[in-house]
Amino acid sequence: MAADGRLTLALLLEVEVEGRPSRLELAGPDGLLTLHPSVDGRRLHGNVVRARGVDHVDLPWSTDHLLLVGGSLITAAVAASWLQARVGVGEGDTSPVVEVGPDLRVRSATWRVARVGERRWRLVAADRTGGLAVDLDPAGVPVGMPESHAWPLELDPPAG
Repeated sequence: MAADGRLTLALLLEVEVEGRPSRLELAGPDGLLTLHPSVDGRRLHGNVVRARGVDHVDLPWSTDHLLLVGGSLITAAVAASWLQARVGVGEGDTSPVVEVGPDLRVRSATWRVARVGERRWRLVAADRTGGLAVDLDPAGVPVGMPESHAWPLELDPPAG
């Protein structure tokens, strides 16, 4: 939300059990974006629907790719969770990224990732056009999310 109460972006990110993004939907003043990996996992494709028409998106995709949306701590947390198996504390790496801007523009990019603490990450675009820092709680949720709440998906069975 913008300071004046206007919606800036609404994000839905579905993640597979293994931690890879399986679907992204992003709605904002510029339109609606939908992205998902192809069946063979080699392409990320979808559409951006705007008032002027539909733009198709089709980009390379692999298990090395990350998906990052503007300043979204949620997409940074998913990326950090995926990277923690290959990037140790105090180490860094370079990753291919599919990057989505707040204007719903989609591009391929390269980002540098650094694990600066057990649960602290810095992600910076190689061309320095963007960057994110995310601290994760023990459950992998970004720390400091405004108005964040946790709700169980399943309730404990009644005692009996």
